[in-house]
Amino acid sequence: MENASKALLIAGAILICILLIGVGMLIYSNAIQNIEGGMSSMDENAKLQFNIKFTQYEGKKSGANVRALIGNIITNNSTNQDVDGKLVELVIENTSFKPTTSDLKMDEMSAERAKINTGAQYNVVLSHSKDGLVNKVTVTKVTNSNS
Repeated sequence: MENASKALLIAGAILICILLIGVGMLIYSNAIQNIEGGMSSMDENAKLQFNIKFTQYEGKKSGANVRALIGNIITNNSTNQDVDGKLVELVIENTSFKPTTSDLKMDEMSAERAKINTGAQYNVVLSHSKDGLVNKVTVTKVTNSNS
């Protein structure tokens, strides 16, 4: 009789251990999912922080705003010189200034920036890469149809 009660105690202890291991695995699995979810939202925040430098200038803007936008592009490209996916191309009136890690086109963009008429209106269109980052800014002068 004494052996039977010991066997039942051992079996009970084994079942409790299996139960504790199962609960531990469940907690671990949920923690991993939460961590991965947090990482992806951090990526979304990083994309938003990158894009906000350009999205505020999207649409019909004054020449002064376009000059500021081009300044932001030059600064961004200089800051992210070694990161090819974060370089932003500038297209003004069908002239493209596509930077590379070896040639940022900073002088050309600065010269184009100086040509912008601060009193004129411009239309700014943004293009995004597959990653969701702004990779191209197209600027066209708004022509006055009353002339």
